[in-house]
Amino acid sequence: MPTNRIALLLSFVGSLAGACPAVEPLPLVLEQPVDYQVFQRSHAEGGRIRVAGKLPEPATEALAIQARIDAGEWGAIAALVEGEVEFVASLEAPAGGWFGLEVRVLSGDRVMGAQVVEHVGVGEVFVIAGQSNSANHGGEKQRVRSGMVSSFDGKRWQLANDPQPGASGGGGSFIPPFGDALAGRLGVPIGIVATGVGATSVREWLPEGARFPNPPTIENKVKRLPSGEWESLGGTFKNFVSRAGALGVGGFRAVLWHQGESDANQRDATRTLPGDLYRRYLVELIAASRRELGWEVPWFVAQASYHSPEDPGSEEIRGAQAALWRDGMALGGPDTDALVGEMRDNGGRGVHFSGVGLRAHGLAWVDKVAPWIESQNRRDELPVKVFILAGQSNMEGQGVVSMDGERDYNGGRGNLVWSMQNSASQGRMQHLRGADGEWVVRDDVEISFHSRAGLRRGGLTVGYTGYGGSSHIGPELQFGHVVGDHFEEPVFLIKTAWGGKSLQTDFRPPGSGGTTGAYYKQMLEEVRAALEGLGERPFEVCGFVWMQGWNDMVSQEAVAEYEENLIHLVGDLRRELDLPELAFVIGELGNGGAAEPGGNMQAFRELQKRAVGRLEHASFVPTQAFARPKELSPNIGHGHHWFGNAESYFLIGDALGRAMLALLAEAR
Repeated sequence: MPTNRIALLLSFVGSLAGACPAVEPLPLVLEQPVDYQVFQRSHAEGGRIRVAGKLPEPATEALAIQARIDAGEWGAIAALVEGEVEFVASLEAPAGGWFGLEVRVLSGDRVMGAQVVEHVGVGEVFVIAGQSNSANHGGEKQRVRSGMVSSFDGKRWQLANDPQPGASGGGGSFIPPFGDALAGRLGVPIGIVATGVGATSVREWLPEGARFPNPPTIENKVKRLPSGEWESLGGTFKNFVSRAGALGVGGFRAVLWHQGESDANQRDATRTLPGDLYRRYLVELIAASRRELGWEVPWFVAQASYHSPEDPGSEEIRGAQAALWRDGMALGGPDTDALVGEMRDNGGRGVHFSGVGLRAHGLAWVDKVAPWIESQNRRDELPVKVFILAGQSNMEGQGVVSMDGERDYNGGRGNLVWSMQNSASQGRMQHLRGADGEWVVRDDVEISFHSRAGLRRGGLTVGYTGYGGSSHIGPELQFGHVVGDHFEEPVFLIKTAWGGKSLQTDFRPPGSGGTTGAYYKQMLEEVRAALEGLGERPFEVCGFVWMQGWNDMVSQEAVAEYEENLIHLVGDLRRELDLPELAFVIGELGNGGAAEPGGNMQAFRELQKRAVGRLEHASFVPTQAFARPKELSPNIGHGHHWFGNAESYFLIGDALGRAMLALLAEAR
């Protein structure tokens, strides 16, 4: 044990004895963290350490749980009431390590139990998957030289000396030199979860029940069906997601995938995968892993198909791997087919890497992974660009995504799936869906919205509406893509909207006199709560989008005061947020397209436009051109909701986003 750790432990034991000489300490069982555990940092400067433990018997009184790092200040992290045994908590820690973590249980000021974990780190964690060259089949075992790289076998963490726990083989891997070099470059400890299995095809990594026409060369992880098709048994996939899932949502930085040799140029040509099928199956694997793990896990995919000097690679497999980078399904890993000659075992004729090759392989991964992490960390340091989107049901979102019942949804005409294939805007909408057929989730644009089911917050995608799930969209979807594509900084959308609410009553601003609207107050409460949720991250509230009006338009009394109410709304919100020049974009009540001359709708639109003309740093966005016929829309009886037409909501969001960017450009 290092001298400083001995001193820390003796000091702690001494303090424990001095604190309660007459009390028999309880044997606190600390389940997490364990020695050499690495936690994924959530931002460049640090992250949270999970602390979980239990007492040998239920508490007989109220107890406090405290923790500290490297003999720093004690802080409360949890409490137990009478009868409780277990606790789970977390504490913020700086990036780096190894740290000494002390945890103690107190009754009043008496220390009742304590534990010390000598090596805890906050750094970068990776799940490594694929076949033999991702596992322990190299020609020379490697050792960690920095002391800053550890591996997790599913139960315990240990220094990542070969062979790696959890991966096949008993030889060497690229992992120790990769971890050493990355730790040296980033200045944080590196955690590894190795799951590679030698000689596996991508087909054997698919979930249970996934089917394919031809088997891989080795058939022990697949089965033949009576139809003649083959099916994955799913064991490799289950192990992979179980090992990765143990780290929790966001608990690692990325999956590093190195595989392809067992699908390329097999002796039995019927077992070779053509490029299009390899790409399809790898897309299926990545999408399934994200669904199972519950978050948008980044994947790096290497180019790997080499067998020997006579068979140096497969252009089909390499092309399929590179296609995932271009499609945005995965990030580009190293080209290890280029590591030949002395880099390979068996005198340069083997498929596996020699000791020299393993070290080169590790450095090749660092060259791909480190710049990406550094760019992510730089982005985390940039101020978040915040936009507030508010209004009533058409801001809440009524655009149908995929429901296509003939009776209730007009056979799907005008829903998002249909619009991406048939509408005039189809060419502009393809970024909404990935190569795997899943709806894209942006990691640089986050959105917060209180639906009827509660608060939902995450990466921008379909479904941030009052209905929950992924059934509808509102203007936020394309608005977020427009502003997200524009800014280098991360973007945060705060959406706050309720159907059937008027500006005259529900959103009534204080400046209009009378009773301030309940939803005006709730709107501000939700905005402030969302901003507080950013914690210590720097942010800038850049703009406010207002999309509302139907419940005022149908009332002559409300129409008469709408212009003044809207002007007061903008002024009051600027004062409340202490942003006197906050950019405001007001969307026209364009439902139904061209309005009947002399009617309420035409008069209302003119009032909206006139009010914006009296405001500084504000823009009026016409939307009536985005209306689509009910015959080509899913909700033919809902004209007040644009007939549920997804193209309409896409175009509204696009126009609002572009108007916002134009306003911000003028302000500069």
